[in-house]
Amino acid sequence: MPKINPMKNVTRLGGSVSSTAGQQPGAAETAEQPFWNQEVLAIPLCQSLIQSYQEILLELTELTIQHKPFMTFPEYGLYSTGWEAFPLSVYEGEFSNQMNMDMKDLSREIRRHLPIMAELIEPLEQSGHLRNVFVSRLRPGAVIHPHRGWTPDFLRIHLGLMCDPGCRITVGEETHTWQPGHLLAFKDGGPYLHSVRHDGSRDRIIASFDLRLNYVEHYIPHIKSRPVEKTAGHAT
Repeated sequence: MPKINPMKNVTRLGGSVSSTAGQQPGAAETAEQPFWNQEVLAIPLCQSLIQSYQEILLELTELTIQHKPFMTFPEYGLYSTGWEAFPLSVYEGEFSNQMNMDMKDLSREIRRHLPIMAELIEPLEQSGHLRNVFVSRLRPGAVIHPHRGWTPDFLRIHLGLMCDPGCRITVGEETHTWQPGHLLAFKDGGPYLHSVRHDGSRDRIIASFDLRLNYVEHYIPHIKSRPVEKTAGHAT
């Protein structure tokens, strides 16, 4: 595994982003950044998540202890073992078609026990800006293989709840760790592959939110900018 910089929690793999050595197919053709961790701080939802972190952690911990909501993530060759989740919103372009259940009704039932999260989720869900909210638990030893998400229409935002520095996510050529009360953001549907490896000793638990890029663009104007495409000898 690459060495993690404790000051920035990010490691470059295989040289700079512009290098073609060891890169994924297509990586040399894009100048887009893999992570948007700082930029999302301009989004009101993200500000509220950070401000309410302790309260969110408390109500999710109580829910987990009392109701045991975690379910094994659908099996379709994406991960090794030890990945569990439960939904908190309606789903769109995601894995819900792999599960024989009504995700909308289930998420509403779970949110009855999470008033703080419900207050943050429901207005954006009703307006269509927010989808695919879930809480994810990854056990030590778990590996999520390199992949792109189901749809390119969203920015995925993770709120660290219970974290282990040995659990790392790689997007493109950058590797980050989660931190409690901090946000990690990337485009689940591309342009880069992403993967996770848990070499730590305790569970990693995060809350994940998909914000529609058309909405995010109001706060991060360049979020949908067309990447710089490069050809041999010149850039366009």
